[in-house]
Amino acid sequence: MSLNLEYIGYETAKVLSKIKEEEVSAYLDAINSKSNYYLEHSVAPSIYNVVLEIALVESIWKLQELHGSKEAMENNVLMLVHGEQKMTFTRLLKIGEEISSFASVENIQQKGSNNILRLKTSHFDSSNNEIGNSYWTLFIRASESEINKSKDANKSEKPKKALKPKVEENHDYILNTSFDISKDITYKYSKASKDMNPIHIDEEVAKKAGLAGIIVHGLCTMAMAIDNIIESFLNSDPERVDSVSLRFSSPVWPGDNLNVRGWISKDDESLLNFEVENESKTKVIKSGSLNFKD
Repeated sequence: MSLNLEYIGYETAKVLSKIKEEEVSAYLDAINSKSNYYLEHSVAPSIYNVVLEIALVESIWKLQELHGSKEAMENNVLMLVHGEQKMTFTRLLKIGEEISSFASVENIQQKGSNNILRLKTSHFDSSNNEIGNSYWTLFIRASESEINKSKDANKSEKPKKALKPKVEENHDYILNTSFDISKDITYKYSKASKDMNPIHIDEEVAKKAGLAGIIVHGLCTMAMAIDNIIESFLNSDPERVDSVSLRFSSPVWPGDNLNVRGWISKDDESLLNFEVENESKTKVIKSGSLNFKD
């Protein structure tokens, strides 16, 4: 079922949040960060911004009117996949400060039988200066019955030409580091990030959504990858990160070991391109890019 296009431009009310040391500490523990920088400088890691965002974006994707009915909403949310994330930072959030945030619907598209929902979140300090924003690209997968209907409707169409296999590029890697995903990470991260999506903590719901079992939050994998890049490439200085964007390309499972590889862009020496793959050499993050200060 298509989403309601009238919701393009919709905005939530602004929500006020206080950055608490104990919550930042719990988040750092959840992503297994060993950095002392944050608590020593009374700041939160850049990706911590998503903790202020999850309730806002969830309030949008659970709007019944967006989907047409409560049943459609529940079915769509079950099939929702986080596809891409882009975040920009003016500065790190300070422990003890109050931040106002809101979310908006940037765009709604239909691609084949799937829907694409693009949301934006924005954060402001007490002087109403924007200190960060995020773009969430969410894919709502079609159900099996919808896919079958689409196949039947397209039977008369000419078969598409097979695509040529993409040739893997060779890069001059200047970053190569790895990290482990603990078995209990989804439970710790769900609590610390306030993202209680059941596909990350409930086996039955995950299987109902077509997964083999619970999967790791994409934003958890992202946070751990960025934490490793900061430690290995940016001399443990998170203040140097200007922005980050990436595409989630394959599920991550509790217990996985992941490898981060990075290379400097040929067109921009302040841009680190990166990718993350598992032990089977499957890329779980593609098209990663991190802009940094010298």
